[in-house]
Amino acid sequence: MINLKKVVLQLSETHYQGLQDQFQKNRAEKYCFLMHYYRETELNDHQILEKLALNNAAYYTLKSRLSEKVQQYLFEHVKDPRIELMRNVSNIHNLLYNSPKATSIAILKKLEKKLMELDMPNELILVYHALKKLHLSSPKHYEYTQLYNKHVAYTLGLDKAEDLLSKFVKKTSEYLISREESIIEVLLLMKAQMENVFKLYESHHLAIYKNIMNISFALFIPEQEPDEDEESVEAMLKASFKILDENPKDLNYNYLRTVFDFLSFEYYHGLNLYKNASPYFENVNDQMDSFLLADHCCCVTSFLPSKVERYVKLGIADRLVEENRSLFSGFETEDLPNYVFLAMYKASSFFYAFDYQKAISTLNELQSSIGFKNILHTELEVKLFLALNYSMMNQYEQADIIIKSVSRKLAERGEEDYESAQIFVKILKLQMSSELKDIEHKISALYDQFIDQNKGKNKILRFLKFDKPFISELSRFIKRAPAVKVNRGASV
Repeated sequence: MINLKKVVLQLSETHYQGLQDQFQKNRAEKYCFLMHYYRETELNDHQILEKLALNNAAYYTLKSRLSEKVQQYLFEHVKDPRIELMRNVSNIHNLLYNSPKATSIAILKKLEKKLMELDMPNELILVYHALKKLHLSSPKHYEYTQLYNKHVAYTLGLDKAEDLLSKFVKKTSEYLISREESIIEVLLLMKAQMENVFKLYESHHLAIYKNIMNISFALFIPEQEPDEDEESVEAMLKASFKILDENPKDLNYNYLRTVFDFLSFEYYHGLNLYKNASPYFENVNDQMDSFLLADHCCCVTSFLPSKVERYVKLGIADRLVEENRSLFSGFETEDLPNYVFLAMYKASSFFYAFDYQKAISTLNELQSSIGFKNILHTELEVKLFLALNYSMMNQYEQADIIIKSVSRKLAERGEEDYESAQIFVKILKLQMSSELKDIEHKISALYDQFIDQNKGKNKILRFLKFDKPFISELSRFIKRAPAVKVNRGASV
């Protein structure tokens, strides 16, 4: 059975209301109530079962039947102008056996034209397969055989490219939470494989996939020496948008445009060109829920810490929690990178809303859900951020336990790898002291050192910005937060 609650939560308002209207018309009130409880309340299955006055067997049956009806409704309401075309493609075998040859050929040629306009090579294979049979005794048989072979080869190449891109994205995401050098060699190999596929079957689709891969590598693995033959990121972005503009009928490109908006935002954001980044940011942010579904073709959750950085820079970080109320994501623990990025994003949103207790709960839930094996980088970020939030709640005993754990990890690893983390530990230790004088000045000096050292592949907590009011509050042994809110807009 599908995860019914998750599906109901992810329904658009139009589909949700459509289903409710359908059930009310058929007097299926229990379906309406069950959907309402899933979508509008925090009740668990046992509580819902009691409200519906059902036993376990009846409740299970109700859920099973509702699952079927939701799936059927969604299937019938898929909006895609290619659906009718696909129906005609699926009817090709009937043409071969139930229609005169001339009629069948005329229909197939029309299908060929439409499929070529929409760039649908998989379906064209079926058309050419049928045209081969209908021209068995004609000189055109060889022509259609060649076209069939060409599209089979191209489709296999396209499938290879899509598979390579998906694996590349997964490996890049793994690198971002672990910073393991060995992953970079795998990514370089995938880039070389993509280049080979592109050279064999040059097409705008393959160019798009190749550009997503190369731009992502340049943005997220920036310390590598650039390939002399490779275009600049700006040139690849420009070429990619040109392809998207020239192929408006390709529905896949409608979604990939948001991917390139994301890559453009990351590029200009990384250069601190906030005005240039702005339109791309707005495009992605406005489509956040659908964008997060594109995790098979780009590192979607990398957008989240960049969004926090941007809001902090603009002095509007307190808006994050409100904006996140409608944000729903199906990332599970097995999808570790996306799960980690989303949890850290939510925790940082609570942090900038001065809701340190919710930040603590989010980070503790993250810790209990995952193991930190082979992801020291993430372990350091999570624990240091958690210790900071505990300190802001004056819970120094818990903070101290975490700081000691981090110090042991750093000692095992070696200070040279994470010098910025060592400095952050000093900040946390210093602000817990009630006896030292001039703590505020010392924390400010240490934070300047942290910023100076926090660069390169082991950069941590990039979304944290300490301004003077916050450092002043951090320096208090007995802190007033979260009751008293200080301006947390601009960075030092």
